[in-house]
Amino acid sequence: MKNNQFDYFDILQAKKSFKEGGNITDLLKAQKNVDLNTAEIIETAYDLQAGSYIEYTKNNPILVSAYTTELAVLLEKYIGEFDSLLDIGTGELTTLSQIIRRLKIIPKKIYAFDISWSRIYKGLFYAEEFMGMGYKKLMPFVADLNEIPLLNKSINITTSSHALEPNGGNLKEIMNELFRITIDKLVLFEPCFEINTKEGQERMEKLGYIKNVDKIVEELGGKIIEKIAIKNIANPLNPTVCFVITPPLATEILSNKIINKRILFSVPGTNIPLEKSDDNYFSKRVGLCYPTLKGIPVLKSKAAILASSFGD
Repeated sequence: MKNNQFDYFDILQAKKSFKEGGNITDLLKAQKNVDLNTAEIIETAYDLQAGSYIEYTKNNPILVSAYTTELAVLLEKYIGEFDSLLDIGTGELTTLSQIIRRLKIIPKKIYAFDISWSRIYKGLFYAEEFMGMGYKKLMPFVADLNEIPLLNKSINITTSSHALEPNGGNLKEIMNELFRITIDKLVLFEPCFEINTKEGQERMEKLGYIKNVDKIVEELGGKIIEKIAIKNIANPLNPTVCFVITPPLATEILSNKIINKRILFSVPGTNIPLEKSDDNYFSKRVGLCYPTLKGIPVLKSKAAILASSFGD
C-alpha cells in the first residue's frame, strides 16, 4: 500500500523554519529531493508567508511609495481607459494596489491572480483600503502561471512585479502562456540577471531565479521594445528592470475586441471557456467545475472537480 504522507510537505516543519528565519524554499526542495523550484514549492512557500508582504509594505511606506510610483509612471504609458489589465503573481495585492491608486487612467477591468489563495484572501482587505477607485474593477482569482485560466488573446496589458522571479526552471513555458493571453503589451518588472553583480548573479542562481529573458522572448516570436532599470529597489543584489514586450500576433485578437463585456475565464491553460454558475465556474465540454472559496475563484487544474452533470 502506498504511503500517501510522502505526497505532501511537512507544513509544521516549514512553519517552524519560517518563524526561525530559515529559507522555506530550500527546506521544501530538500523535502522533495529536487534542485529547482516547482509550482508546488512556490505555492507552499508563499502561502506560509501570507500577510508578511502587507506587514513589510506598512513598515516601509517611503520605499514602497517610491517603487510603486516609478512603476506606475512606466505602466500608465501603455494603458487606455477601455483596456483590461492583468497582474500575474499578484501576491497580497500590495504592489498592485499602490500602482492602481497612482495611475492617471484606471483600466476598465483589473484582473489579478496568485498561486496562493491565502495571499489573495489577506490581500483583498489591503486592496479595499488602499487601491482606491480601482478596487471596484478588481477581479482576483487563484491560478498557476504555467496554465493561466484565461482565453487566448483576452487581456490588453499584462504586468508583474517579481512574479516570474523564482521560475528560472520554466521561464520559457510561462512566457509562452503570457504571449497566448496578451493582446497589446507585457510590462514586466522583474530581476535582470545580466546587469547584476557577480555576487548578485550567484545569489540568483542559488535561488533559482530567472535569466536570459531577452533570448527567450526572441525565441518565442516576441519583441522587447524597452528595458528600463528601476531606481527605487529594496535589494541591490536583486536589480529590477522594466521589460516592455510586444507579444506575437494571433488571429484571436479580432474576435476578442469585446473582451471587457464577457467572462474571460477558461479551463486552465486552454482556450476552452468557462461558464459561471452558482458562484462556481464550469465547462460543459470537459465536464469540470472549479470552486469559489470566500468569493475567490480557484482556477487550478488540481482544484477541478469532475461534475459532468453540473450543467444539466
